[in-house]
Amino acid sequence: MKPDVKRILTKLSENKVELAKKPSSILNDANKLDNKLKGLESKIEKAYLNYKQIQKEWVNTLSDINSDADKLEDDLVKILDAAQEIGVDGRQIDGFSKAADLVTFVQKISTNGKNLYPPVK
Repeated sequence: MKPDVKRILTKLSENKVELAKKPSSILNDANKLDNKLKGLESKIEKAYLNYKQIQKEWVNTLSDINSDADKLEDDLVKILDAAQEIGVDGRQIDGFSKAADLVTFVQKISTNGKNLYPPVK
């Protein structure tokens, strides 16, 4: 055989071995990438489901808080009425203004708080 033909055959033989190894190596690398995706997908799915659950709790709790704050507001009005009946300014009662301010703040947050953490589908 001529040296050029022998060299070409040797080169073809080497390339054949390289080509035979490449698909399994690519498959191995692709499996690693797939496992990485699956792991991350699992994490994000758990976070998503956790957010959905907590967001529902948030909305339900805000509703309960709003209802309770409304009752507190009614109690403050009763205090004002009772104080007025005896000729006293109810707003001058110790702690009344702070309580009224906090009740108003809680009502505002519980009413508008649903927009802070929107639901997801």
